[in-house]
Amino acid sequence: MLDIKFVRDNPELVHDSIKKRGSKLKLDDLLKTDSERLELLTRTEGLRSQLKVDGKPSDEELIKLREVRSQYEIESKKLETLQERFDELMMGLPNILADDTPIGGEEANRIERTEGEPTEFDFEPRDHMQLSEIHDLVNFEAGAKVSGNKFYFLRPKAVKLWQAVLRLAQDIAEQAGHQTMLVPQLVNEKVAVGTGYLPKGEEADNYRDKEQGLVMIATSELPLTAYHMDEIIDLGEPIRYGGLSTCYRLEGSAYGKFAKGLYRVHQFDKLEMYSFTNAEQSDDELQRILATEEKIVQALEIPYHISRTASGDMSAPAYQKYDIEYYSPTDKIYRELTSCSNCTDFQARRLNVRYRDKEGKLHMVHTLNGTAVTSTRTLIAIIENHQTEDGSVRIPHALQKYYGKETL
Repeated sequence: MLDIKFVRDNPELVHDSIKKRGSKLKLDDLLKTDSERLELLTRTEGLRSQLKVDGKPSDEELIKLREVRSQYEIESKKLETLQERFDELMMGLPNILADDTPIGGEEANRIERTEGEPTEFDFEPRDHMQLSEIHDLVNFEAGAKVSGNKFYFLRPKAVKLWQAVLRLAQDIAEQAGHQTMLVPQLVNEKVAVGTGYLPKGEEADNYRDKEQGLVMIATSELPLTAYHMDEIIDLGEPIRYGGLSTCYRLEGSAYGKFAKGLYRVHQFDKLEMYSFTNAEQSDDELQRILATEEKIVQALEIPYHISRTASGDMSAPAYQKYDIEYYSPTDKIYRELTSCSNCTDFQARRLNVRYRDKEGKLHMVHTLNGTAVTSTRTLIAIIENHQTEDGSVRIPHALQKYYGKETL
Protein backbone atom coordinates (compact mmCIF):
# COMPACT_ATOMS: atom_id res chain seq x y z
CA MET A 1 0.00 0.00 0.00
CA LEU A 2 1.24 3.46 -0.83
CA ASP A 3 1.31 6.31 1.68
CA ILE A 4 -1.79 8.43 1.04
CA LYS A 5 0.26 11.59 1.64
CA PHE A 6 2.61 10.46 -1.14
CA VAL A 7 -0.39 9.85 -3.41
CA ARG A 8 -1.82 13.31 -2.70
CA ASP A 9 1.55 14.98 -3.31
CA ASN A 10 2.41 12.96 -6.46
CA PRO A 11 -0.84 12.26 -8.33
CA GLU A 12 0.76 12.38 -11.79
CA LEU A 13 3.47 9.88 -10.84
CA VAL A 14 0.95 7.50 -9.28
CA HIS A 15 -1.45 7.84 -12.22
CA ASP A 16 1.42 7.14 -14.63
CA SER A 17 2.32 3.90 -12.80
CA ILE A 18 -1.32 2.78 -12.79
CA LYS A 19 -1.59 3.42 -16.53
CA LYS A 20 1.67 1.65 -17.35
CA ARG A 21 0.59 -1.43 -15.41
CA GLY A 22 -2.69 -1.59 -17.29
CA SER A 23 -4.66 -1.31 -14.03
CA LYS A 24 -8.33 -0.32 -14.22
CA LEU A 25 -8.15 1.69 -10.99
CA LYS A 26 -9.21 5.33 -11.40
CA LEU A 27 -7.03 7.56 -9.26
CA ASP A 28 -9.59 10.38 -9.42
CA ASP A 29 -12.06 8.15 -7.57
CA LEU A 30 -9.53 7.54 -4.82
CA LEU A 31 -8.57 11.20 -4.45
CA LYS A 32 -12.21 12.29 -4.43
CA THR A 33 -13.07 9.68 -1.79
CA ASP A 34 -10.07 10.77 0.26
CA SER A 35 -11.13 14.43 0.09
CA GLU A 36 -14.71 13.61 1.10
CA ARG A 37 -13.41 11.37 3.88
CA LEU A 38 -11.21 14.13 5.33
CA GLU A 39 -14.04 16.67 5.12
CA LEU A 40 -16.43 14.28 6.88
CA LEU A 41 -13.79 13.39 9.46
CA THR A 42 -13.37 17.07 10.34
CA ARG A 43 -17.13 17.46 10.62
CA THR A 44 -17.60 14.44 12.90
CA GLU A 45 -14.71 15.51 15.13
CA GLY A 46 -16.30 18.93 15.41
CA LEU A 47 -19.61 17.38 16.43
CA ARG A 48 -17.89 15.11 18.94
CA SER A 49 -16.19 18.09 20.56
CA GLN A 50 -19.63 19.70 21.05
CA LEU A 51 -20.71 16.68 23.08
CA LYS A 52 -18.20 17.53 25.80
CA VAL A 53 -19.73 19.74 28.50
CA ASP A 54 -18.56 20.83 31.94
CA GLY A 55 -20.91 20.25 34.81
CA LYS A 56 -24.57 19.38 34.67
CA PRO A 57 -26.20 20.62 31.42
CA SER A 58 -29.40 22.67 31.50
CA ASP A 59 -32.62 21.43 29.90
CA GLU A 60 -31.93 23.62 26.88
CA GLU A 61 -28.38 22.27 26.63
CA LEU A 62 -29.70 18.69 26.86
CA ILE A 63 -32.00 19.25 23.90
CA LYS A 64 -29.11 20.64 21.88
CA LEU A 65 -26.85 17.78 22.96
CA ARG A 66 -29.41 15.22 21.78
CA GLU A 67 -29.59 16.96 18.39
CA VAL A 68 -25.79 17.04 18.13
CA ARG A 69 -25.50 13.37 19.16
CA SER A 70 -28.09 12.36 16.58
CA GLN A 71 -26.23 14.27 13.88
CA TYR A 72 -22.92 12.85 15.09
CA GLU A 73 -24.22 9.28 14.80
CA ILE A 74 -25.52 9.92 11.28
CA GLU A 75 -22.24 11.47 10.17
CA SER A 76 -20.21 8.72 11.86
CA LYS A 77 -22.07 6.04 9.88
CA LYS A 78 -21.43 7.96 6.68
CA LEU A 79 -17.75 8.22 7.61
CA GLU A 80 -17.57 4.48 8.31
CA THR A 81 -18.98 3.70 4.87
CA LEU A 82 -16.67 6.20 3.21
CA GLN A 83 -13.65 4.86 5.11
CA GLU A 84 -14.41 1.33 3.91
CA ARG A 85 -14.57 2.59 0.33
CA PHE A 86 -11.32 4.51 0.79
CA ASP A 87 -9.57 1.46 2.27
CA GLU A 88 -10.78 -0.71 -0.61
CA LEU A 89 -9.44 1.75 -3.19
CA MET A 90 -6.12 2.09 -1.37
CA MET A 91 -5.67 -1.68 -1.17
CA GLY A 92 -6.25 -1.89 -4.92
CA LEU A 93 -3.60 0.72 -5.66
CA PRO A 94 -0.40 -0.87 -7.07
CA ASN A 95 3.11 0.15 -6.17
CA ILE A 96 4.85 2.80 -8.23
CA LEU A 97 7.34 1.60 -10.86
CA ALA A 98 11.09 2.10 -11.07
CA ASP A 99 11.93 4.76 -13.65
CA ASP A 100 13.66 2.38 -16.07
CA THR A 101 10.93 -0.28 -16.07
CA PRO A 102 10.07 -1.49 -19.61
CA ILE A 103 6.53 -0.52 -20.56
CA GLY A 104 4.07 -3.11 -21.81
CA GLY A 105 3.09 -6.72 -21.22
CA GLU A 106 5.18 -9.88 -21.22
CA GLU A 107 6.33 -9.18 -24.78
CA ALA A 108 8.06 -6.00 -23.53
CA ASN A 109 10.30 -7.79 -21.01
CA ARG A 110 13.84 -6.61 -21.69
CA ILE A 111 16.85 -8.91 -21.92
CA GLU A 112 19.62 -7.35 -19.83
CA ARG A 113 22.38 -9.87 -20.59
CA THR A 114 23.01 -13.49 -21.51
CA GLU A 115 25.35 -15.83 -19.66
CA GLY A 116 26.64 -19.06 -21.20
CA GLU A 117 26.19 -20.38 -24.70
CA PRO A 118 22.88 -22.10 -25.52
CA THR A 119 23.30 -25.84 -25.07
CA GLU A 120 23.71 -27.64 -28.38
CA PHE A 121 23.76 -31.38 -29.02
CA ASP A 122 24.81 -33.41 -32.04
CA PHE A 123 21.71 -35.54 -31.46
CA GLU A 124 17.98 -34.89 -31.05
CA PRO A 125 17.61 -33.91 -27.36
CA ARG A 126 14.89 -35.45 -25.23
CA ASP A 127 12.55 -33.33 -23.12
CA HIS A 128 12.26 -33.88 -19.37
CA MET A 129 9.23 -36.12 -19.74
CA GLN A 130 11.11 -38.48 -22.05
CA LEU A 131 14.10 -38.47 -19.71
CA SER A 132 11.73 -39.11 -16.82
CA GLU A 133 10.55 -42.31 -18.49
CA ILE A 134 14.14 -43.49 -18.91
CA HIS A 135 15.12 -42.77 -15.30
CA ASP A 136 11.73 -43.21 -13.58
CA LEU A 137 11.74 -39.65 -12.23
CA VAL A 138 8.09 -38.55 -12.12
CA ASN A 139 4.77 -40.38 -11.98
CA PHE A 140 1.97 -38.10 -13.17
CA GLU A 141 -0.54 -40.93 -13.58
CA ALA A 142 -0.40 -41.80 -9.88
CA GLY A 143 -0.57 -38.12 -8.96
CA ALA A 144 -3.71 -37.65 -11.06
CA LYS A 145 -5.27 -40.76 -9.54
CA VAL A 146 -4.61 -39.56 -5.99
CA SER A 147 -5.11 -35.80 -6.29
CA GLY A 148 -6.06 -34.76 -9.82
CA ASN A 149 -4.48 -33.27 -12.92
CA LYS A 150 -1.09 -31.50 -12.55
CA PHE A 151 -0.24 -33.38 -9.34
CA TYR A 152 2.57 -35.93 -9.36
CA PHE A 153 4.87 -38.19 -7.39
CA LEU A 154 8.62 -37.51 -7.52
CA ARG A 155 10.33 -40.89 -7.66
CA PRO A 156 13.54 -41.77 -5.70
CA LYS A 157 16.13 -40.50 -8.21
CA ALA A 158 14.30 -37.19 -8.65
CA VAL A 159 13.93 -36.79 -4.88
CA LYS A 160 17.64 -37.41 -4.41
CA LEU A 161 18.50 -34.92 -7.16
CA TRP A 162 16.17 -32.28 -5.66
CA GLN A 163 17.67 -32.76 -2.20
CA ALA A 164 21.14 -32.30 -3.67
CA VAL A 165 20.07 -29.13 -5.49
CA LEU A 166 18.47 -27.80 -2.33
CA ARG A 167 21.57 -28.41 -0.22
CA LEU A 168 23.77 -26.66 -2.79
CA ALA A 169 21.39 -23.68 -3.06
CA GLN A 170 20.97 -23.49 0.71
CA ASP A 171 24.75 -23.38 1.22
CA ILE A 172 25.12 -20.58 -1.35
CA ALA A 173 22.17 -18.63 0.07
CA GLU A 174 23.47 -18.99 3.63
CA GLN A 175 26.91 -17.79 2.54
CA ALA A 176 25.07 -14.70 1.26
CA GLY A 177 23.56 -14.22 4.71
CA HIS A 178 20.11 -15.79 4.29
CA GLN A 179 19.18 -17.84 7.38
CA THR A 180 17.08 -20.84 6.36
CA MET A 181 13.74 -21.39 8.07
CA LEU A 182 10.84 -23.78 7.57
CA VAL A 183 7.73 -21.60 7.32
CA PRO A 184 3.99 -22.14 7.82
CA GLN A 185 2.29 -23.28 4.64
CA LEU A 186 -1.00 -21.62 5.57
CA VAL A 187 -1.40 -17.93 6.41
CA ASN A 188 -4.37 -15.92 7.57
CA GLU A 189 -6.19 -13.60 5.20
CA LYS A 190 -4.66 -10.49 6.79
CA VAL A 191 -1.24 -11.73 5.70
CA ALA A 192 -2.45 -12.71 2.23
CA VAL A 193 -4.01 -9.29 1.72
CA GLY A 194 -1.06 -7.49 3.30
CA THR A 195 1.44 -9.09 0.95
CA GLY A 196 -0.72 -8.28 -2.07
CA TYR A 197 -1.77 -11.83 -2.93
CA LEU A 198 -5.43 -11.22 -2.07
CA PRO A 199 -7.78 -10.12 -3.40
CA LYS A 200 -5.54 -9.62 -6.41
CA GLY A 201 -1.92 -10.38 -7.10
CA GLU A 202 0.54 -12.58 -8.87
CA GLU A 203 -1.39 -15.61 -7.63
CA ALA A 204 -4.99 -14.42 -7.33
CA ASP A 205 -6.26 -18.02 -7.43
CA ASN A 206 -4.68 -19.41 -4.26
CA TYR A 207 -6.07 -22.49 -2.58
CA ARG A 208 -8.14 -21.22 0.36
CA ASP A 209 -9.94 -22.48 3.44
CA LYS A 210 -12.60 -19.80 3.67
CA GLU A 211 -14.22 -21.31 6.74
CA GLN A 212 -11.04 -20.88 8.79
CA GLY A 213 -9.89 -17.78 6.92
CA LEU A 214 -6.64 -19.41 5.81
CA VAL A 215 -4.75 -19.33 2.52
CA MET A 216 -2.29 -21.97 1.30
CA ILE A 217 0.90 -20.18 0.33
CA ALA A 218 2.00 -19.83 -3.28
CA THR A 219 5.45 -18.80 -2.06
CA SER A 220 7.35 -18.38 1.23
CA GLU A 221 7.18 -14.65 0.53
CA LEU A 222 3.83 -14.55 2.36
CA PRO A 223 4.87 -15.88 5.79
CA LEU A 224 8.33 -14.31 5.58
CA THR A 225 6.89 -10.83 4.93
CA ALA A 226 4.66 -11.23 7.97
CA TYR A 227 7.38 -12.65 10.22
CA HIS A 228 7.96 -9.17 11.67
CA MET A 229 4.36 -7.94 11.29
CA ASP A 230 3.49 -5.18 13.80
CA GLU A 231 7.11 -4.96 14.95
CA ILE A 232 9.80 -2.29 15.05
CA ILE A 233 12.99 -4.05 13.96
CA ASP A 234 16.67 -3.16 14.14
CA LEU A 235 17.97 -2.46 10.63
CA GLY A 236 21.59 -1.57 11.27
CA GLU A 237 22.20 -4.25 8.62
CA PRO A 238 19.68 -5.90 6.28
CA ILE A 239 17.86 -8.87 7.81
CA ARG A 240 18.02 -11.85 5.46
CA TYR A 241 16.02 -15.08 5.58
CA GLY A 242 15.62 -18.16 3.42
CA GLY A 243 12.16 -19.71 3.45
CA LEU A 244 11.86 -23.42 2.67
CA SER A 245 8.33 -24.60 1.95
CA THR A 246 5.94 -26.47 -0.23
CA CYS A 247 4.03 -24.05 -2.46
CA TYR A 248 0.49 -24.43 -3.80
CA ARG A 249 -0.96 -22.75 -6.88
CA LEU A 250 -4.20 -23.25 -8.73
CA GLU A 251 -2.28 -22.19 -11.85
CA GLY A 252 -5.13 -20.98 -14.02
CA SER A 253 -2.59 -20.91 -16.86
CA ALA A 254 -1.55 -24.52 -16.31
CA TYR A 255 -3.13 -25.50 -19.58
CA GLY A 256 -1.52 -22.78 -21.70
CA LYS A 257 2.09 -21.81 -22.30
CA PHE A 258 4.66 -24.46 -21.27
CA ALA A 259 1.94 -26.57 -19.65
CA LYS A 260 3.59 -29.92 -20.26
CA GLY A 261 5.09 -31.92 -17.43
CA LEU A 262 6.66 -30.28 -14.39
CA TYR A 263 6.81 -26.70 -15.65
CA ARG A 264 3.35 -25.67 -14.36
CA VAL A 265 2.02 -27.75 -11.50
CA HIS A 266 -0.21 -27.25 -8.48
CA GLN A 267 2.39 -28.18 -5.85
CA PHE A 268 6.16 -27.88 -5.62
CA ASP A 269 8.95 -27.20 -3.12
CA LYS A 270 10.98 -24.01 -3.16
CA LEU A 271 13.74 -22.15 -1.35
CA GLU A 272 12.95 -18.42 -1.29
CA MET A 273 15.42 -15.70 -0.28
CA TYR A 274 14.00 -12.72 1.57
CA SER A 275 15.39 -9.41 2.86
CA PHE A 276 14.24 -6.54 5.07
CA THR A 277 16.18 -3.32 4.46
CA ASN A 278 15.86 0.42 4.78
CA ALA A 279 15.10 2.61 1.76
CA GLU A 280 18.76 3.46 1.14
CA GLN A 281 19.79 -0.20 0.99
CA SER A 282 17.01 -1.77 -1.06
CA ASP A 283 18.29 -1.07 -4.60
CA ASP A 284 21.66 -2.65 -3.77
CA GLU A 285 19.96 -5.52 -1.95
CA LEU A 286 17.96 -6.44 -5.05
CA GLN A 287 21.16 -6.68 -7.06
CA ARG A 288 22.67 -8.76 -4.26
CA ILE A 289 19.77 -11.24 -4.37
CA LEU A 290 19.99 -11.41 -8.16
CA ALA A 291 23.74 -12.12 -7.94
CA THR A 292 23.06 -14.95 -5.47
CA GLU A 293 20.47 -16.45 -7.82
CA GLU A 294 23.03 -16.26 -10.64
CA LYS A 295 25.67 -17.97 -8.51
CA ILE A 296 23.31 -20.91 -7.97
CA VAL A 297 22.39 -21.20 -11.66
CA GLN A 298 26.07 -20.95 -12.65
CA ALA A 299 26.96 -23.71 -10.17
CA LEU A 300 24.36 -25.89 -11.89
CA GLU A 301 26.04 -25.11 -15.25
CA ILE A 302 22.84 -23.92 -16.86
CA PRO A 303 22.93 -21.26 -19.63
CA TYR A 304 20.60 -18.36 -18.89
CA HIS A 305 19.75 -14.78 -19.51
CA ILE A 306 18.46 -12.04 -17.22
CA SER A 307 15.19 -10.40 -18.15
CA ARG A 308 13.89 -7.13 -16.73
CA THR A 309 10.16 -7.52 -16.15
CA ALA A 310 7.85 -5.07 -17.92
CA SER A 311 5.21 -2.93 -16.21
CA GLY A 312 2.21 -4.99 -17.25
CA ASP A 313 3.82 -8.28 -16.30
CA MET A 314 4.53 -7.43 -12.65
CA SER A 315 2.44 -8.12 -9.57
CA ALA A 316 0.97 -5.12 -7.73
CA PRO A 317 3.54 -5.03 -4.86
CA ALA A 318 6.63 -5.04 -7.11
CA TYR A 319 8.53 -1.83 -7.79
CA GLN A 320 11.25 -3.56 -9.79
CA LYS A 321 11.64 -7.17 -10.91
CA TYR A 322 14.10 -9.44 -12.71
CA ASP A 323 13.68 -12.95 -14.06
CA ILE A 324 16.44 -15.48 -14.68
CA GLU A 325 15.40 -17.60 -17.65
CA TYR A 326 17.16 -20.88 -18.43
CA TYR A 327 17.82 -22.14 -21.94
CA SER A 328 15.67 -25.10 -22.98
CA PRO A 329 17.61 -27.15 -25.56
CA THR A 330 14.48 -29.11 -26.47
CA ASP A 331 12.38 -26.03 -27.32
CA LYS A 332 15.37 -23.79 -28.20
CA ILE A 333 13.96 -20.91 -26.16
CA TYR A 334 14.50 -19.39 -22.71
CA ARG A 335 12.00 -20.15 -19.95
CA GLU A 336 11.52 -18.54 -16.53
CA LEU A 337 13.51 -20.26 -13.79
CA THR A 338 13.72 -17.79 -10.89
CA SER A 339 12.73 -14.19 -10.19
CA CYS A 340 13.47 -11.45 -7.68
CA SER A 341 11.61 -8.27 -6.74
CA ASN A 342 11.97 -5.10 -4.72
CA CYS A 343 8.59 -4.26 -3.17
CA THR A 344 9.90 -1.13 -1.39
CA ASP A 345 7.63 -0.27 1.58
CA PHE A 346 4.43 -1.42 -0.14
CA GLN A 347 3.96 -4.65 1.84
CA ALA A 348 5.48 -3.32 5.07
CA ARG A 349 2.97 -0.46 5.17
CA ARG A 350 0.11 -2.97 4.98
CA LEU A 351 1.60 -5.22 7.66
CA ASN A 352 3.10 -2.46 9.84
CA VAL A 353 6.79 -3.45 9.80
CA ARG A 354 8.94 -0.49 10.85
CA TYR A 355 12.42 0.54 11.95
CA ARG A 356 14.01 3.56 13.65
CA ASP A 357 16.66 5.67 11.97
CA LYS A 358 19.65 7.09 13.84
CA GLU A 359 17.55 10.04 14.99
CA GLY A 360 14.90 7.71 16.39
CA LYS A 361 12.31 8.48 13.70
CA LEU A 362 10.10 5.59 12.58
CA HIS A 363 10.02 4.46 8.94
CA MET A 364 8.50 1.59 7.02
CA VAL A 365 11.00 -1.10 6.01
CA HIS A 366 11.59 -2.22 2.42
CA THR A 367 10.95 -5.87 1.55
CA LEU A 368 12.64 -7.91 -1.19
CA ASN A 369 12.29 -11.49 -2.36
CA GLY A 370 14.04 -13.87 -4.74
CA THR A 371 13.66 -17.54 -5.63
CA ALA A 372 16.79 -19.60 -5.06
CA VAL A 373 15.58 -22.92 -6.53
CA THR A 374 12.37 -24.87 -7.14
CA SER A 375 11.91 -28.63 -7.19
CA THR A 376 10.27 -28.56 -10.62
CA ARG A 377 11.75 -26.02 -13.03
CA THR A 378 15.26 -26.40 -11.64
CA LEU A 379 15.11 -30.16 -12.19
CA ILE A 380 13.86 -29.63 -15.75
CA ALA A 381 16.73 -27.24 -16.49
CA ILE A 382 19.35 -29.65 -15.10
CA ILE A 383 18.27 -32.86 -16.80
CA GLU A 384 17.53 -31.28 -20.18
CA ASN A 385 20.81 -29.35 -20.36
CA HIS A 386 23.02 -32.19 -19.07
CA GLN A 387 21.61 -35.14 -21.01
CA THR A 388 23.73 -37.35 -23.23
CA GLU A 389 22.93 -39.20 -26.44
CA ASP A 390 22.33 -42.51 -24.66
CA GLY A 391 19.78 -40.88 -22.33
CA SER A 392 21.97 -40.64 -19.25
CA VAL A 393 22.23 -37.32 -17.40
CA ARG A 394 25.51 -35.81 -16.18
CA ILE A 395 25.43 -34.32 -12.68
CA PRO A 396 26.99 -30.80 -12.61
CA HIS A 397 30.39 -30.78 -10.89
CA ALA A 398 29.32 -28.56 -7.95
CA LEU A 399 26.35 -30.85 -7.33
CA GLN A 400 28.25 -34.13 -7.34
CA LYS A 401 29.38 -33.93 -3.71
CA TYR A 402 25.73 -33.59 -2.66
CA TYR A 403 24.35 -36.19 -5.05
CA GLY A 404 27.18 -38.67 -4.58
CA LYS A 405 27.49 -39.71 -8.22
CA GLU A 406 28.59 -38.20 -11.53
CA THR A 407 25.48 -39.33 -13.45
CA LEU A 408 21.80 -39.64 -12.66
